[in-house]
Amino acid sequence: MVNQQDPRVLRTRQFIKEAFRELLQKKDFDSITINDIAQRATINRATFYAHYEDKYALLDEFTEQAFRERISDQVLNAREFTEEICDELIVMTYNYIVDFYRICRMDSKPIATLVDEKIKKMLQQTIENILLKGNIHPVEDRYTKIISAMTGSAIYGAAHSWLTVGEKDQTDLLVEIVRPYVMNGLGLPKVP
Repeated sequence: MVNQQDPRVLRTRQFIKEAFRELLQKKDFDSITINDIAQRATINRATFYAHYEDKYALLDEFTEQAFRERISDQVLNAREFTEEICDELIVMTYNYIVDFYRICRMDSKPIATLVDEKIKKMLQQTIENILLKGNIHPVEDRYTKIISAMTGSAIYGAAHSWLTVGEKDQTDLLVEIVRPYVMNGLGLPKVP
């Protein structure tokens, strides 16, 4: 088993991710091979497989790392889902989607779907963590997953739609449209 904290392991993983990123700018995901990634990272295929099961595992980690790097400390430490936190999540999600689709040629619908689902899941987990930390929501903790899923889906869906049909440079308008919808949705009636 590979020691994940070894500096050489970390450096090799970084080389692999950089190679993958470069390839995603030039080729669609489906046509990228492990050999392409290994050659670009100047490693052999066996080394790649010592770090990742396949290119889907690499895509998953690549997507997650890029998303986590964008989450501010303010959001990570939030104990309440405020309008300010909502605004930040809307803008962060939109910018992430724009950057990811600009970096990657998402010609493959199945791969775009995998990436979209991963982003939605991480957004949902971020919101769930905020709600659980504050524990001030009027519904029981057992409903937090549902509330987080609905809220995350609303934010993600709006951000993704804005990319395709919205006024791309006006994230302030996106926030003005989405925030009231999300915040009003969180004012749920008490569950019996």
